[in-house]
Amino acid sequence: MATPHYRLRGDVGGIPRRFPIAPGEIRIGSIGENNIVLPVRGVSRRHARLSCGPEGLSIEDLDSKNGVHVNGARIHHAVLAPGAELRLGPVTLTVEEVAEDDSRIAIVVNPDATPGLEGLPAWQTTAVTGVVGVSWLGLIDGVLERLCVLPEADLPGALQLLVNQLQSRGAALIEWGPEGEGLVLAARGEMPDLTRHERFEEVVSDAGSAARTQVVSAVSLEGDPFLTCGLLGGRGLGTLGLVLWGDFPERASSEALMRTLIRLFARFSPQPVRVVHDAPAVPTPGLELPDGYVQGPSPAMAALFAEMRSLARGDLPILILGETGVGKELIATILHRSSDRRGGPFIAVNCAAIPSELLEAEMFGIGKGVATGVAGRPGKFRQASGGTLFLDEIGDMPLDLQAKLLRALQEREIQPVGGAPEPVDIRVLAATNGDLQRRIEEGRFRADLYYRVAGGAIRVPPLRERSADIPSLVDAFIGAFARQAGKAIRGVTVRALRALTVYPWPGNVRELEHEMRRLAYLCPDGEAIDSTMLSPHLLTAPKDQESLAEDDATSLNLEARLQRVEDRLIRQALTRAGGVHARAAKLLGISRNGLALKMRRLGIHD
Repeated sequence: MATPHYRLRGDVGGIPRRFPIAPGEIRIGSIGENNIVLPVRGVSRRHARLSCGPEGLSIEDLDSKNGVHVNGARIHHAVLAPGAELRLGPVTLTVEEVAEDDSRIAIVVNPDATPGLEGLPAWQTTAVTGVVGVSWLGLIDGVLERLCVLPEADLPGALQLLVNQLQSRGAALIEWGPEGEGLVLAARGEMPDLTRHERFEEVVSDAGSAARTQVVSAVSLEGDPFLTCGLLGGRGLGTLGLVLWGDFPERASSEALMRTLIRLFARFSPQPVRVVHDAPAVPTPGLELPDGYVQGPSPAMAALFAEMRSLARGDLPILILGETGVGKELIATILHRSSDRRGGPFIAVNCAAIPSELLEAEMFGIGKGVATGVAGRPGKFRQASGGTLFLDEIGDMPLDLQAKLLRALQEREIQPVGGAPEPVDIRVLAATNGDLQRRIEEGRFRADLYYRVAGGAIRVPPLRERSADIPSLVDAFIGAFARQAGKAIRGVTVRALRALTVYPWPGNVRELEHEMRRLAYLCPDGEAIDSTMLSPHLLTAPKDQESLAEDDATSLNLEARLQRVEDRLIRQALTRAGGVHARAAKLLGISRNGLALKMRRLGIHD
């Protein structure tokens, strides 16, 4: 039977808090040694103990002075149901059941983050008798829960749990190669200098040179607490070691615990584990990425970068196609930084954001003395001299200005307003989120200008086509915005990440960035972002056509099934063609008129 997942929610000292409950035993009290710390006068040092297992959740009063109340009644021991109200001294908490995948962290941002509640000194709280021991089974369950998270095991979180539960000074997971070289995979707390400890080195050497063995050893440094080691090694295979520093309860009987723990760590972390937001970017030979750029693993972006590498050098004008929010200006920046003009300026102009009556002066400048009170100023072309001029949303440029732009590109000279012609030395990159071919057919965009700015055309895929990049983007955004907000956010749960990955993101990376900023400020300090914090529309977004077809796989209605397939293929072709209907029709093997008829029949609007 699966173990249910719960958490406690309530105000502690006037601050909203949520406390996840791991399987096993959880101690609640006012001092720092407890798993859940309630630093409020009237809560005993060791007030209560929660037990969470397959049978459910229960609470036991540990002879606290002010007692434990469940739904208003004082109890010594009680089984808790979701919605139950607990009162421990002056603190009231509500029991909530949590979906299993909302209790596990998929992306670890700050494994050391805690709610930030420091325990009270003993003289400020009530007294309690008895000592609560360590539950080996509960501890192993807690470690296993942290090692099973996706996409990578939470090694730092598992070690931090050991430090907290065993009250040790520190813990480390170390891998030694066949030649004896050591690599720290993860560490928490303090650790002594292991290189000066001969006995420890002997134990490691024995584990690595013997046949496949498990070794547990307790060794001591002069005057220091004990080192307790769990080692898994074998001849020619190297050694994996779990090292705890410091005395902890029942250390003398810890051999079985250490054997179990080292097996778990070996199973879930055979290779060094990296933190996603600290990972180096995948190399992109021939391209220079801006600092902080997040390069995900998606094949769609890998294909784009491969195409960009062949277009970056030289002065070939490039047209960048893509939906709003995909990062077209960032792609233009990468092309500039990777070109021979990288030492020159990069000047960006949003053609849709400047009033048409001012656009000419912004682009080509104004000559000195054109009118009374008007000072001469250079335009964007002159500012970009020796570098790159990026014309964003070029499809919205007025027709009269398109003619002047065409002349400037052909003659490589500009005519400032009221000034004399001037030569310019620039490379032009342009971008649009519209269908320039349609605009040409409608007479809103010059065909000769199109061929001047589209010497090469590349398409930036929307976020829904590269969902593999979403975890990397989420990790980077949350890390950055958490620092902005001055918060320590533990990470993002499995369920929240799944919702973020499945959502189609019509606003693309810009929309994702906005949501991550909101979540970073909304998430309580020291906690993880779960699905309950997401914007409601992320959880209720309609499924895409492919998912609907899968859900209705048992239907034998041939016409409905064919319409869904037709709809999906047309949308994919339009996306791949950058919204250009003629190209999409060619991909589908039908005429442009036939595509238009099908789009009207299916209600597809671009």
